[in-house]
Amino acid sequence: MKDIFHILFYKIIIFLKVNSPFNFKSLFKSASSGLVYLIFAYGVYLLTQNTIEYLLVTVKIGSFLLHRFILIVLFIFFVTINVGNIVVSFSTLYKSKEVFYLITKPLSFTKLFLIKFLDNFFYSSTTLLLIITSVLIGYAVYFNLNWTFYPIALFLLILPFMFTAASLGVIILLIILKLSSKFGTRKVLLLISILYFFGVIAFYFISSPIDLIQRVFDYYPNINQYFGFLENSMIKFLPNYWIADALYWISEDKFSRAVPFIYANVITSLTIFSIALSLAKKWYYQTWLTSLNISDDLRIKSRFNNKLFRFDKNSSLNSFDESIIKREFWLFFREPNQWVHLTVMIVLITIFISSISGINVIILNSYNEYLKTIMYLVVTLFNVFLIASLSLRFVFPLISLEGDTLWKLRSAPINFNHLLLKRFAIYFLIIFFIGQIICVFSNNHFPIQLSIIAQLNTAIISISLITMNFGMGGIFANYKEKNAIRLASSQGASITFLFTLFYLILLIVILFIPVFNFFQLQSRGIKTPILNLFATTIILFVLSLLISSFSLRAGLKAFQKDV
Repeated sequence: MKDIFHILFYKIIIFLKVNSPFNFKSLFKSASSGLVYLIFAYGVYLLTQNTIEYLLVTVKIGSFLLHRFILIVLFIFFVTINVGNIVVSFSTLYKSKEVFYLITKPLSFTKLFLIKFLDNFFYSSTTLLLIITSVLIGYAVYFNLNWTFYPIALFLLILPFMFTAASLGVIILLIILKLSSKFGTRKVLLLISILYFFGVIAFYFISSPIDLIQRVFDYYPNINQYFGFLENSMIKFLPNYWIADALYWISEDKFSRAVPFIYANVITSLTIFSIALSLAKKWYYQTWLTSLNISDDLRIKSRFNNKLFRFDKNSSLNSFDESIIKREFWLFFREPNQWVHLTVMIVLITIFISSISGINVIILNSYNEYLKTIMYLVVTLFNVFLIASLSLRFVFPLISLEGDTLWKLRSAPINFNHLLLKRFAIYFLIIFFIGQIICVFSNNHFPIQLSIIAQLNTAIISISLITMNFGMGGIFANYKEKNAIRLASSQGASITFLFTLFYLILLIVILFIPVFNFFQLQSRGIKTPILNLFATTIILFVLSLLISSFSLRAGLKAFQKDV
């Protein structure tokens, strides 16, 4: 165990030395980043308080349903951490240069696995922990909870919950690699994807949030009581249920009823982590050997050489544009982390779109305009968040991934700006198209006026989010890092993510009143002119224009400085 702490300690020292050279520029950059984090944390704190107050006081959904919404959010949170750790851990545990170095040292494979697992967990969880801590403070202040709530919630509820998701992700990765040696990587990944898809769908059937809302509102206005008897008993075995119920009983000042859920959460986390270590002891070295060949198995095969993206095949494009498109195609698909992660995200998006299919029940049967407005805003925010996630993952690392080839570009007779903008345009068009598809399917249950406005707003927001990630990727470029996933989890990416969340909050402020007025007039049988809603589109267009122009200029200027 001493070896583990020594290596982790030296990793922290090296990180501080490499990332925090003592000079005015770096000090100013760190202070600015810290200020952004603090402002964001305070904003999340205020948003949490106001959201809870709005749902309980204005909409009057009751504490039980509030915590059932938290249960669903925690489920999404769990799946995101779990799937993210499968993808990221493959790069961290099997493909990093540090693993190739440490594996030659007199260090057991179990210790090596533990070091890289903890490194990966804390490296990718910093921003999430900041957000969660701010949410917990806002939650505790609203319910006037004792100071003891903070350590209990953070160390006995949230951290074990995240650790369970991460450990389970690593276990699944070990199983994937173990089975890949026998059945082939593609078949195993397909099977795992199918299981995930049906697992998420099964959760929505078991938890049945729409049915639960209807059953609870059958008791309206007496909804300030516990309605656990209305839920499917199978859901009570899930960690997100334990967290939600523990929070419910703590907020009701009945801590003793929360203790069993806290205990189950901690024990489950330790058990899953122990299983991960046990499997690593047996399989890590064997799966590491398997991973040496897995990249070749996942790469695009040579049969594509005779098709559209073969370099010696002519097209109607000029030679410069054609070479850029074909280069991006092969660079993207030769790296399994890239297209596998894209596939995973598309599967999650598909699941989200499928889960929206029942939203019309809530919209048609909602008892007031507040709930209708919330549902519309929630769907819009999910759409935007998915677009932002794709942009952060694939557009933010774009400039940094030039890597060592950046220095070769200096001697090439090309315009650097044109090269970057055309590379950017490829990813922009793909993500923009995906965003429009998501919007079409997720908004088709709303009135036609809102659907049209949502489509226009999504298009405008997509432009600003994608260009923002491009510009921030230039400002926080790191040409030494070749792993796109780690670039998308870096400090610069975290700050970009915080700006995105600020943007989402601003989006709520801009849309809330017009959408609420629309539903209010609709409930009275009054037709609302679409121009009233179109005003939000004009505001977003101006905002998007400012963000996009600034981001593109800043990104290109930073790139020119580096070159």
